[in-house]
Amino acid sequence: MQFRRRTRPDFTLNIAPLVDVVFLLLIFFAVSTTFLDTAGLRLDLPTSNSTATRTPRDLTVVLAKDGTVVFDGETLDPQALEERLRGVLADREDKVVVLKADAATTHGDVVRVMDRIRSAGAAGLTIAARDESGP
Repeated sequence: MQFRRRTRPDFTLNIAPLVDVVFLLLIFFAVSTTFLDTAGLRLDLPTSNSTATRTPRDLTVVLAKDGTVVFDGETLDPQALEERLRGVLADREDKVVVLKADAATTHGDVVRVMDRIRSAGAAGLTIAARDESGP
């Protein structure tokens, strides 16, 4: 007696549509994600009625309540801040610096950093504040 051998149909799993869906999800999440420009310090900015939006290419100096000064992601002492700003401002047409100082920072620390920014050659100085109607 001769038995027929059953032939199994070839089964292939096509993963091309799965890869397409995964890439579409990746693109969706990459496009819909918002990126925040933060210096890594937790600041409680003072509030103001007259706030203006600045462009992200502004030079930003962050002053924490303990007196720590951060510029371009690097913690600096006031003398190094002045030298670093002087070098950066020399190459720029727009010589405006934004100072983000914590609300609990002492007035003396803010004035000292403002003085260093001015002596570095900044033509304009903007104090960052949080809008009173915002969070």
